Amino acid sequence: MIRSRMRCARRVSSSYMGKPPPPPWSRTALYHRPAAAGNSYMGVRSPPGGIPWLAAIPGGEGLPVAIGFIGMGNMGRLLVTALVRAGALQPDEVLIYSRSPEKRRRVTAALPGVQEAYGGGDLARRAGVVFLCVKPPETAGVLEEIGPYITADHLLVTINNTVTLAMLEARTPARAAKAIPSVVHAVGRGISLLAFGGRCTPGDRALLMRLMGAVSRPLVLPEEAMRAASDLTACGPAFLSLVLHALAEAARASAPSLSREDALTMVRETARATCELMEQAGYDFADVAARAATPGGVAAAGADALQARLEGFWEAVLAATAAREAAARAQLAL
Repeated sequence: MIRSRMRCARRVSSSYMGKPPPPPWSRTALYHRPAAAGNSYMGVRSPPGGIPWLAAIPGGEGLPVAIGFIGMGNMGRLLVTALVRAGALQPDEVLIYSRSPEKRRRVTAALPGVQEAYGGGDLARRAGVVFLCVKPPETAGVLEEIGPYITADHLLVTINNTVTLAMLEARTPARAAKAIPSVVHAVGRGISLLAFGGRCTPGDRALLMRLMGAVSRPLVLPEEAMRAASDLTACGPAFLSLVLHALAEAARASAPSLSREDALTMVRETARATCELMEQAGYDFADVAARAATPGGVAAAGADALQARLEGFWEAVLAATAAREAAARAQLAL
């Protein structure tokens, strides 16, 4: 009987009038925890003293000691892995959740010390920054799950441009931001695109600039420019890979004795060297084209043929991405 009453008391203390318990942190509890070893608050682990570099950035004294990632698909897993391996986050500063146990295990096996949350709500209770790394159709379900635990102290970061900042701000009291990553962040390169909602603080901006700056070159843009910009940064690796592969395959078709391996090596090295030449010599694309395609030469003949076929080509590509995003956004139940 005593044990039964104790269990009832625990249940009553963890809810009020049927509402879920509040997050086990507040601005004071989460942001200014003591630096004692093994520090925790209501059973939530945190590294001693919090994330060391936060105090050194403007507003850093008001930033969280745990950062969560919901969704461990290709991009979510890549982002967590890149941030940890770059040293931007220590494993025990990271919380992850995915509906797939296999995807969670894959991350924790590769990054020992990364913590698993029991669900989206559990992650939102334990992290002050939550990255939404799920596909657009899954966003509404995730927001419904974490909604009871999200407060004005949270920073929600979507990595998908289909989900707008206005949608996040309308559904939650959180501060909302957008961070569009690229697969090339796996090697610490490329451009990441950032946009911030009206509730974001200087500390929020500093935090995301610091995080994404560890694995990329972050660029802050107006949200309305993100679609076109992400065609260059997030979609760009796919577009460039297809173009270079097609060039290599065309060369092989014209010279059967040329091996696939040699052809692919040639286009990869040529692309890499072209970018390095522009960076080191200060050339732009037109400069390189003029130097490589001498008037009246074979390269110039090929460049003319290419230009004739490019008329309207990229416009059609970008129109396709814009149409797909608009259709996906129209279907969001947010």
